[in-house]
Amino acid sequence: MKKLIALMLVLLLCSSAMAATVDWSSMTDDEINAEITAAQAELESRGVAAEEPVEEGYRSLQKGSKGDEVKALQQRLIELNYLSGSADGDYGGKTASAVELFQSTAGLTATGIADADTQTALFADDAPKAKVYQSLDYKAMSRDPDTYEGNLYKFDGKVVQVMEQSQTDGTTLVALRVASKGRYDDVVYVIYYRGSGEARILEDDKVTVYGTSKGLYTYETVMGAEVTIPMILADSVTVK
Repeated sequence: MKKLIALMLVLLLCSSAMAATVDWSSMTDDEINAEITAAQAELESRGVAAEEPVEEGYRSLQKGSKGDEVKALQQRLIELNYLSGSADGDYGGKTASAVELFQSTAGLTATGIADADTQTALFADDAPKAKVYQSLDYKAMSRDPDTYEGNLYKFDGKVVQVMEQSQTDGTTLVALRVASKGRYDDVVYVIYYRGSGEARILEDDKVTVYGTSKGLYTYETVMGAEVTIPMILADSVTVK
């Protein structure tokens, strides 16, 4: 549509009669480009500078929007792992949630509405991809930590111990021991930095952890025994 509008403007500069003879509805993109090139050449032959066609800005899309623009938006969200399924051209709740997640990742205000700024960032070559977290397999990770180190994982569990240490930059280093299967079963060592004003995690909290495997962590118990457990550097720890 944008190319078609640009072509009409160029042709009108050349001759209104020319524009009237063009069958816009049946033209392919390649044919449109060819017509634009021909029209620009004619303008240049008359000594008139032929400007490049101006693209229209993005139209804001939100819940209830439908059509090809929504479909293109969904296809890009799928490509970047923010949306699953197929692009149906219908801006529903899943699409709005995917847009909101992208906005948060890209440092934009998370509204769920795909405004011009959001779409510009989304279709950029350097648009950030969504992180995809796998379910944590405790036994497999404990048995072969090198294979899993650096991968993204998520798991639910119960906090059995909390340790905190204030940092000079105002954040707090938090270390948690989280039982992924009940009380003291399959414990994972979780570390993250808590920002100023963020809520604390407490013992017995039921949490969901998202983070990166950092191999194994070994610590000494009060009885002097060494215990080795999987370690996760958390992106987020949320109370359920």
